[in-house]
This record gives sequence, structure tokens and C-alpha cells, in this order.
Amino acid sequence: MDEISAVRKLRADVPVPDPARLASARRRLMDEVSAAPGRPPAWRLKVVTACVAVVATALVSTLLLRPERTAPADAAPRADRWVYQKVRWDTRWCGTGTLAHGYSEVGSFSLGSSARPCRGKSAEPAYQERWIRYDGGALATPDDSTDDPDDVDVWKGSFQDGWEMLAPGETDALIAALPADPQGALRLIRARSVPTHQAYTLRLSRAERDLVDVAELLSGASEVPPDKARTIHGVITALDDAKAPVRTTDGLGRRVLAFGLGGAAHDDPGARSRMQVLLDPDTFAYRGIRYVAGLDRAAGDDGSTGPSVPEGTVLAVASRVTTGLVDRAGRRA
Repeated sequence: MDEISAVRKLRADVPVPDPARLASARRRLMDEVSAAPGRPPAWRLKVVTACVAVVATALVSTLLLRPERTAPADAAPRADRWVYQKVRWDTRWCGTGTLAHGYSEVGSFSLGSSARPCRGKSAEPAYQERWIRYDGGALATPDDSTDDPDDVDVWKGSFQDGWEMLAPGETDALIAALPADPQGALRLIRARSVPTHQAYTLRLSRAERDLVDVAELLSGASEVPPDKARTIHGVITALDDAKAPVRTTDGLGRRVLAFGLGGAAHDDPGARSRMQVLLDPDTFAYRGIRYVAGLDRAAGDDGSTGPSVPEGTVLAVASRVTTGLVDRAGRRA
């Protein structure tokens, strides 16, 4: 259809505009155009005011609700921070001595020369404090020559090399990288742990050395996330000769599970005791180490110079009281 013809048909019945009406409308239009600019109509002011209020409210809400700029939750601590450790040692009157590795409770527990049997009474508990730089570059211990508990002696150097341990930062990185599979986690621990050259470890089985590495990992970390604690628990229970855990308490009275290995004990001064790892029964968080006599020993038998103790005697318990990151040596978590 021809659109112009259609429009003409629609207008056919429309009356011709009245000239008077057109003139009146034209005058009103010209008056509006020629009028001087004035205040905008009230409805325009209301609309503009409402828009400004909405924008201002949105801006204030954005500023108030905007989260603070913080470091990512998984960001590693600075290298110059310190890991504070406090350990309680409970031992027996037994002529005993501990050779712990570096900044951990892991090591060997020997029976010193003595003709007397071990007494059932426990010695007074001893507390040990230390600070380790996160990058392993320094060690600090309390300065006992002053009355100020914040005074420390600081030794700088790569102490983790001499201690045959990873630095705390390296330990945390290894723990973070552990897969959930216990066997895969154990392979990674074996690959990245620092092998110890302590004489007594040469007589240890593969599983015993693995337990030492796992215990050093737990004791050397600044923190062990709950999921990684469960993984490490799985690693321990999957070791060869792993024994059922013993329910007991540590030196602080906390309920713990003592995880250790079976097999034959080694008849030399540094390995007559068995090391057990103490974990929380619910979360498997690290609680410490305990040492148990692995052999019946009697002074003079088979050339032994150690005191008389029956197998299974708990010789020492090292309970980790506190572990935490601090900004400088001398501060406590």
C-alpha cells in the first residue's frame, strides 16, 4: 500500500485547524522561548536532589564497606620475623641426658653412667625458651646475666645448617606443599628434609629416620594448618612398625596420643630409648616428644654403664608450651 495515500485517507475526516486556536498556541510557545532563564521547576529540583542523595549514599556506603587492603591470607611471614618456642622438660632422677637437634625436641635421650637405679620421683620441670629467625639466619636465647626477661643473646649465622634442620620458613613451605595422600607426603618429606648425620641415626631403620624427619617438621614449623596436621598423622600411622598410639598426658596435663614404632631397640648409649611423637587426640596438633626406655638395662650387665631401668619406662617428656611468630627476639607469643 502507498503510505502517503494511507495517511491522506486518515486525515480526510480531520477538520481544518482553527486559525484562532493556532495563534493562541503560537503565542504561548513564543512566550516560553523568549522568557529569561529562571529557577527550574520544583519537580526538577526534587528529582535532581533525589539523584544527588542516592549517589552520595552509594559513595559513603562504598567507602565504609570497602575492605581494608591487607596482605593475602596465605602470604608468608617476613624473613626477619622470629619464631618463638617455649618447651617444658619433665625428666626422672635417672642420670639422663638429651641431645636434641637444633630448635626441636627431637633427638636422642641417653642414660648416663650411674650405678644406682632410676628413682621413681620426677625431677623439677625445666623450661626452655628460644627464638629462631624465620629465614634461619639467627638464634636467640634468654640472657641469664640480666634481670630483664626481654634481654636475649643473639647468634647470627645459618644455624640450621649445623643443626641439620630446615629453616622455619622452609619448613612451613614444605608443610604447605604436602599432598593429602600420606605416601605422596612421605616421599616429599624424604626428598626435602635435611638428612641428619648424628652418629646414633646411622643405626636407625628407614622408618625410624622417617619418624625423626616428620617430628622435626612438626617441631620446626611456625604453624601447622589443621588439614596438614591430619595428613602428617596419616604419614606417621602408615610407617613400617607403627604401633597403636598410647593415650596419655603431657607435662602440662593435656590429653595426647603418643605415636611410636616397634621393632628391636638399638643397644648403644644414644639409642636405648625410643622417641614418640605426641599429638592432640582430636586435631592431631603437635604437642611434643617423649622418650621411653627401649631395653631393660641393669648397671653392669653386658658392660652397660647406664642406670637400671625396665623397658617401657618413660624417661622424659618434652611438651611444647607455645609456638608463635613475633617481630623481634625477646618478645613472647
